[in-house]
Amino acid sequence: MEWFYADESRVQHAVALEELPSLVAAGTIRGGTLVWNESMADWKVAAEALPDLFPIPLAPPLLSPAQRRDLGYQAGPGFPGQRAPVDTLAVLSLVFGILSLLACGPFLGLPGVICGHMARKRAREESLPSSNGGLSLAGLITGYIGLVFYGILFTIYIIFIVIAVAADAGTTGSPLTP
Repeated sequence: MEWFYADESRVQHAVALEELPSLVAAGTIRGGTLVWNESMADWKVAAEALPDLFPIPLAPPLLSPAQRRDLGYQAGPGFPGQRAPVDTLAVLSLVFGILSLLACGPFLGLPGVICGHMARKRAREESLPSSNGGLSLAGLITGYIGLVFYGILFTIYIIFIVIAVAADAGTTGSPLTP
């Protein structure tokens, strides 16, 4: 069967079916080259009309952000100065940490620490530079300080209660007798 292909200047060339593999190997006929034979209604792209000569290339699996970082890849098609978006967990960690210092102690300190650890893990896996690592670290620090501060405050409170009970137990008699 005789095949026809059109080169870059749209000139048509007639070739035998047996010649097609050598033309593909030489690069004369590429996947985007238009080809036709008598059995076809219209011209088609060679990769579509001759799929045996143009196997689908197998792409390697995509690397995870951590693997790209380990291999030293820079951010792919990013623009200079492009940064990763701010992670909500990092912001929540910082907000909870600050609020734990101001008023709510362990009720917001513990969620601040949890969010901080989760955000730090995400920040280490990012391929683009970002402020997420710093935000989550600040949230961790303020959350831990809030937990320790209110832990110490609670311990002092318990000590004062124990001292007050012990001092009251040491007195004898009723409070009305001198």
